[in-house]
Amino acid sequence: MNPNKKRKIVPYLFIVPAFLLHACIVTVPALSTLVMSLFDWNGMNQAAFIGLQNFKEIFTEDKIVRLSVIHNIEWLLIFITVPLILGFVVAILVSQLRRSQMFFRTVYFVPYVISAAVAGKIWTAYMNPYYGLNQVFAKLGFENLSKVLWLGNPKIALAAVAFVDNWHWWGFIMVLFLGALQQVDPTLYEAARVDGANRFQELIHVSIPGIRQTIAFVLIMTVMWSFLTFDYVYIMTNGGPANATEIMATYIYKNAFVKYRAGYANALCVIQSGICILLYFFQKYVSKKGGLEDD
Repeated sequence: MNPNKKRKIVPYLFIVPAFLLHACIVTVPALSTLVMSLFDWNGMNQAAFIGLQNFKEIFTEDKIVRLSVIHNIEWLLIFITVPLILGFVVAILVSQLRRSQMFFRTVYFVPYVISAAVAGKIWTAYMNPYYGLNQVFAKLGFENLSKVLWLGNPKIALAAVAFVDNWHWWGFIMVLFLGALQQVDPTLYEAARVDGANRFQELIHVSIPGIRQTIAFVLIMTVMWSFLTFDYVYIMTNGGPANATEIMATYIYKNAFVKYRAGYANALCVIQSGICILLYFFQKYVSKKGGLEDD
């Protein structure tokens, strides 16, 4: 073999294992999901081809799908604001510390390493109306708070679950922002102070532009994960009460493993993937227009 050709082929040999692994774990299952969305299948017996009937039911008959999408959008709006702002503000404050910085980084990051199943069960107990936080509020004299059904009231159940997920999530965001802030060139801050900039001006003109790539990454991940979230909702409410916390992932799970409508669940997965792709490109467009990403 020609030595030049051999040099060109060798680099590709190193990526073949990763390519084959990706094909087996991601590409083939994704294509099979698309194919099975066209079938009526209970997950065990012979599948029957029904064309686009599953998608017709999704768009014209199934009201819970629309409700689930709305809940996912509400979840996205919560997580694209609250944890990002909280994480960024705390990262700014912690970055100013010298001796105790590692302590606060560890304390704020610990909830992220706790299993969602464990954290979800603990917070479900905390929000039980017969013991936990409600009894604490009652003893402190907060009668109105002691009567709140945190996970039983359809109006606030989704927000209650989002609060717990945010408790778990925002520390991770803070650590990402803190790491990015520490990579900003200190001479930029010195130059800003020489020009008479105050702390707020340093934040706007030095800190935020210096970590814009991290902000863009966090936004992308938040957008994608908001439509793929499953664990805390399933553990704490299982989509209830009265579908008040039903999201796409939990509804897909119920159709596949509770109602035994695997074909319909695959169609829902296709819709969910399409929404994620659209949101991804929308976020990329907004980030570029806002100067968070380079063209």
